[in-house]
Amino acid sequence: MSFEFVHTSVEKGVRGDSGFAVAVLTRGIPASLEPMLAELSAYDFDRTRAVGADRVDWAHRILSAQGRSYTVLSRTAPCGSDWSGRPNRIAHHVVVEPHERAAAGPAWMLARFAGFCESAPMAEERGAGPALPQGDESPRPAFGWDAVGLDRGWAGVVAQALLDAPNSVVCVVLPDEVDALPLVSDVLALVPADRRWLVTFSTRFQRLPAGGRCQLRFLRAGASGVRAMLAEPGVRAFEVARGASAGDGAAANAAREGRLLEPTVRAAPSLRVNPVLQSAPVLDESPSFEVRAATPRRAGDALAPIMVAAADPADTSAPAPRIEAVLRADDHAVDPHRTRLVATLLFAYSAVALAIALALFLS
Repeated sequence: MSFEFVHTSVEKGVRGDSGFAVAVLTRGIPASLEPMLAELSAYDFDRTRAVGADRVDWAHRILSAQGRSYTVLSRTAPCGSDWSGRPNRIAHHVVVEPHERAAAGPAWMLARFAGFCESAPMAEERGAGPALPQGDESPRPAFGWDAVGLDRGWAGVVAQALLDAPNSVVCVVLPDEVDALPLVSDVLALVPADRRWLVTFSTRFQRLPAGGRCQLRFLRAGASGVRAMLAEPGVRAFEVARGASAGDGAAANAAREGRLLEPTVRAAPSLRVNPVLQSAPVLDESPSFEVRAATPRRAGDALAPIMVAAADPADTSAPAPRIEAVLRADDHAVDPHRTRLVATLLFAYSAVALAIALALFLS
């Protein structure tokens, strides 16, 4: 079951407090999520300070709390004045269960969910979450980028970056404030359905609480904080200007023609340590780098093989061969009788040397 969480300025919230507080809450929402959702509800009214590219923050984020991950769809926007006459904003978050995720992706669901509050509601605790739209979407040309005067090929360039670097932040800097949700929808339409819900985004990025993920961030050129965000380590930035071409690469052309994209970067080699019981050499092919070591055994028993497989990450045509070397314990085993004999000889040598030194000193 989905959960709702509406945060805005109210005279009296569901907890009895006033000011910015919880106005609507679904019964049973995890308590650990409430402070995180409240932090995500912030909105900066100062356009000279805000860095987002949209007036409304349409967002899909993944939050981790107490060992569990939650999918959160959000809409945060101004909503006139509050009960005291001050500027107000309203943040409406929907926590989506895995079985409720539409195959078309989070941007599609945000655009089609009709239950978002756009003005401050009466405070209430609801017994169940809202019904969410379901549907799928096929790859299509990125017409949303055309509508705001941008080369639709940029949708493919951004989508390819999201697929090839799923753990990197991707920033798209737009020339001015636009309705960015259609741009996100165009990007995700080019992404395979099983990857769409892995892409997190914000169209008016402000900040992220600890334990939150937001990969794709839309920013506005000229905002005071943009350069600092783009300078953060690992950020992939695309500064898009009107009239600027996205090039003639495969990803850009896929967005112009409406074709599905796939990751083009091969996964990095893995390093795993696993016990191996066999002692015979093995020669086969493997694209990974693997080191396997056996559990220590008694002296005289054969050790399990230590296997090292190396792959050239630049060669995608064929995996590198795996080479296995077998070391046996009896090649390096320590004989306890020999150890005692060596220790006795060393002790005797030390005693004689000490006696000679003492005699020379007394003479």
